[in-house]
Amino acid sequence: MLKGKSVIELTDVRTGEKEIYEDENLVTEAIADVLNTNLQGTMYDNPQLDGQSGDAWLLPIYSRLTGGILLYQDTIEEDPSVIYAPLDNPLVGYASNDVNTTEDVQRGSRNLTESKAVDGGYKYVWDFATSQANGTISAICLTNILAGRGCKYANNYFVRLKGDVVVYDISNADSYRHNHRTYLKEGYRLEMVAINNETSVTLRRVPEDYIHARLMVRTYMQMETEATEETSIELNHYPYWTHFTGGSKDGTDEPFWNNTTRQDYLFHAADGNWYGIARRENRQYTGMSYGSEQYSRTGFDFFLDKISGNRCTTQAIVLPSGTSDIYNIGMSGKYLMFAIGTTVYRLDTTNVANVEVVPNASYSNNQQNTFCVDDDVVINGWYYFNGEPKLYVRGKDTYPDGEQWGHRVISRYKTYAYQEFFYSYYGWKFRKEMYLYTPYLATINNLSAPVIKTADKTMKVTYTLTETEES
Repeated sequence: MLKGKSVIELTDVRTGEKEIYEDENLVTEAIADVLNTNLQGTMYDNPQLDGQSGDAWLLPIYSRLTGGILLYQDTIEEDPSVIYAPLDNPLVGYASNDVNTTEDVQRGSRNLTESKAVDGGYKYVWDFATSQANGTISAICLTNILAGRGCKYANNYFVRLKGDVVVYDISNADSYRHNHRTYLKEGYRLEMVAINNETSVTLRRVPEDYIHARLMVRTYMQMETEATEETSIELNHYPYWTHFTGGSKDGTDEPFWNNTTRQDYLFHAADGNWYGIARRENRQYTGMSYGSEQYSRTGFDFFLDKISGNRCTTQAIVLPSGTSDIYNIGMSGKYLMFAIGTTVYRLDTTNVANVEVVPNASYSNNQQNTFCVDDDVVINGWYYFNGEPKLYVRGKDTYPDGEQWGHRVISRYKTYAYQEFFYSYYGWKFRKEMYLYTPYLATINNLSAPVIKTADKTMKVTYTLTETEES
C-alpha cells in the first residue's frame, strides 16, 4: 500500500525565520481508479496522454500519476472514495514535475536537485517563491503531473486519451443530439428530443453498457440508438414559435421554423427534471399589401419550461428589455444558465422572478470551452457550482470538424470523462472520445493547522510517498 508524509517549510525572506509543519496523509482510490477502469474498452486501443502511449502515459506511478501537487484553502473530507476536491474549495497553488517558467503566480516549481528516489518510494520537493501560492493552505494533495501545471496557459484539466469515429455514413441520425444525459454506471442515456414543428417532446431511454466488455462485439466500436422506452410529453406550445394578433391568423401560433430539425433547448438537472427556455415572437396585423396580409413584429416573450415526469409546466419569465434571442447553455444546481450576447445569466428554477447577471463571467459560442458535464456546466472554461464560476478547467482538446450535435455533453466516471456524438461532415458520423479528468486527489493531506503563505515568505513542500506491505 502507499503511504505519504508532508513537510511544509516557510522561510521569512527578511529575517530568515523558518516555520515547519509536518503531517501524515490519506491515500485515496484515485490511482486504482485510473489503473483499473476501462470504459468502452478504450484502454485496449492505445490511449495517449502528454505525448506518451502504451503504458508510458501512466507508469511509473511516481513520475506520472502522482507527479503533481494541489494546494487547497479548506480541508477536504478524509475518505478514500473522495477523489476530487469540492468545486467551492479554492485552489491556492499547484506544481508539477518541472520548473515554472510562466507568469502563473499560483504555480510553483519542482526542485529537480532534491527530488529523488528513496528507499521504497520517492521524495518530491517543490519550491514556491514569495509571489507564488499566497493564501491560506489547509490541504495538500498529490495529483497527476498535468493537473500540477494548471490551466492558465496551454494545458486543460480534461485531457483527451482517445478519440475515434466508430461509425461512418449513418443513414438515420435522429437521436443523440444535445439534449441527453448519459449514465455511465447505470448503463443508459436519456434523450429529450424536441422538433420545431411539433408541440410535444419525446423522452427516449437507450441502453448502453459502458463498463463491461461484450462477448460478440468490440464495445468501443459499437453504437446504440434503439430506445427501449419512449414517452411523448405535451408542451402545449412549439419550442420557438410566432403568435399572431388580428387578421385571419388572430390567436393562432406557428412554429418559427417549420421543419423536422431538432430544437435543442432542454437540459437535464440534478433534481431529475428537464429545464429550458422557449421563445414566442409576437406579430400584429397591419393590413393588406398586394393581396396578402401583413404582420409586424411587436416583441418577444420568453418562458421557462419544466418537464417533471410526463408533464410540462410553463411559466413566463422577464428578460432584459430588447432581448430577441438567448443561448441555452446548461444547468448549475437549481440555476438554468443562459447567455444574451456575451453576457451570462442564471435563472432560478425555483423562483423565475430571479434572473441575474453572473458577475465576472462571459460567453463565447465555443463547443470546446462551453459544455455540460453530467448535470453541471462549464462556460468559457469555468466549471460552475450553484450558478457561479468556481474552477478554471480551460476546455477540452477535442475534434472540431463538422457540425456537431451532442458534442456539448460529457459524462464523468471515477477519474475519467466520456462523450460520444453524431456530427455531419460529408455524411453523418458517430464519434467517441475518452478523457482523463486530471485534478484528481491521489492523496489527501489535511494540515493539523492552516498554513498562511504571504508575499514575504518562500515555501518548500517536501512530500514523501512510499510503498509498504499491508499489515
